[in-house]
Amino acid sequence: MRIITSMVIITAFLAYILGLLDPSMWAKAGRNLAIFTSHLGFEENLLGEALAAVYETMLLSLIGVSLGTIIAYLASPLATPSIFSPRLSVVFRLIASGIRSIPAIFWAILFVILIGPGPRAGALALSIYTSAYLTKLFYESLESIPQEHIDTLRIIGLRGLSLSMALYTHIKRQVLSNILFMLEYNVRTATILGFVGAGGVGYYILHYISLLNYPAVITFIMVTTVFVILIDTISYVLRTRLG
Repeated sequence: MRIITSMVIITAFLAYILGLLDPSMWAKAGRNLAIFTSHLGFEENLLGEALAAVYETMLLSLIGVSLGTIIAYLASPLATPSIFSPRLSVVFRLIASGIRSIPAIFWAILFVILIGPGPRAGALALSIYTSAYLTKLFYESLESIPQEHIDTLRIIGLRGLSLSMALYTHIKRQVLSNILFMLEYNVRTATILGFVGAGGVGYYILHYISLLNYPAVITFIMVTTVFVILIDTISYVLRTRLG
């Protein structure tokens, strides 16, 4: 109860500082909401375009997971001190942590600058972020393997890559579960990468917002929402079975 009370006090204080308790702000929000809802609708003629945008979003998500998994699969053992040297592990962990600390949308901005706008920038952004995130999840799973088992594999002559591949067979379920989790994450993230010109459905949503075409915006949001819920549900069911 003390924690909740403290959170209420902190929230009220920060809300006051940020102006969230200003009645005029909420009055303005109410008026804008009324205007927005009066323009709501669903444009059937844009359904094909929305499905094509969602398809592009799915491609971005899949390439991000597939390429990111390959990189993480190779990098994670190097970040595991029980497999390679602790010094080398520290270096790879720092690299992965540094990449992971930068949100995917910022990587998208970088690649838009480097190679221009479009889905290629989004694909590279998701791939590099996914690789860093999966590297952390994979090496944590590798660290859960008993040291005695690792020593046994070393005794029979396994080293480096061969040792890593043998250890991966013991955490196959965790690896697959982590990949499915990142697919969920990438699908949601890919929907907003278009806001910075990196392809996906976000580009179309931003375009129609700029035109004040709210029915079109709702059409794309609804199609995207159904798609994301479907992917999340399938991924959740598969991860539950793996568990």
